[in-house]
Amino acid sequence: MVRTLFALALAPALLAGAAAQPPAPGTDLSGYREYLLEAADAPKNGAVTVTFLGTTTLLFDDGETQLLTDGFLTRPPITKLLNRIETDPKVVDAALKKAGADRVKALFVAHAHYDHAMDCAHVAQKTGAKLHGSASVLNIGRGGGLKDEQMALFEPGKELKVGKFTVTVLKGKHSPPLKGLNDDLGQEIAKPLKQPAGFRDYKEGGAFDFLIRHGDRVALVNCAANFVEGARDGVRADVLFLSVGALGGQPKEFRTAFYDQTVSKVKPKLVIPIHYDDFTQPLSDSLRGLGDTPAAFDFVIARLKADKIRFGLMQGYTRAQVFAGK
Repeated sequence: MVRTLFALALAPALLAGAAAQPPAPGTDLSGYREYLLEAADAPKNGAVTVTFLGTTTLLFDDGETQLLTDGFLTRPPITKLLNRIETDPKVVDAALKKAGADRVKALFVAHAHYDHAMDCAHVAQKTGAKLHGSASVLNIGRGGGLKDEQMALFEPGKELKVGKFTVTVLKGKHSPPLKGLNDDLGQEIAKPLKQPAGFRDYKEGGAFDFLIRHGDRVALVNCAANFVEGARDGVRADVLFLSVGALGGQPKEFRTAFYDQTVSKVKPKLVIPIHYDDFTQPLSDSLRGLGDTPAAFDFVIARLKADKIRFGLMQGYTRAQVFAGK
């Protein structure tokens, strides 16, 4: 029991896939202010903005249509993780309102762990968006009262048109798991999952990434700090949203291979880190990192500088222009 409580106290790093000695959460990131992206106005004339809402929750907006990834906004504290957790509608609704998420047509959920999928049913209900996900994610939706007609099962490799966006779901890989905590990779949620539920009830159910095209501009959302060797051969993107959750705690060989199989393959002009924040703390405009986030940032920044690729950091609720208008 003591071991279990200790593990839960370090849940942010562990659920992201930390190393055997997970770091403490809540790291100050003020030393990286020079990399903060400039806040942008609402998109117009074909521009595309992205608002960062913590972890891997991103709101894409071209002024007409909005897409959302994951939609995890409740961010329950460690004390609640010790029991059963559930969506906090007031927290989620307030975050969506503050972000201006009023035209969301589709919600794409990377995998079914709670820090990606817990709020998906409520977000879909609130916004009217169609929920796209694995069989496990759709069972979270059903448990939250969504009808099948408001959900769609992932078809990896198939292009899906949403307004002027085209989204292709790509097979991904979850970060290296820690035994006894998030070692459920590939396990499925076999029936509708009702809340409240234990965080361990949110089985991974397969991991996915998203290639999002708007005209001739492309963004890749890499939702976990891992890779499938060769899977990104031939994939190109102007902007790469790169999950770095617990990357700093991995061996040098793993970090090097991860960079080579993601950034080096995709050849972006801009890399924006995601899943770097302590998600047991409320969403805010001054997010703190996981304990090993500085190590992850420093590694990625050094490699990017050598490759002459820009590193851009987004804080909570930051809206940045990723594609300029015509």
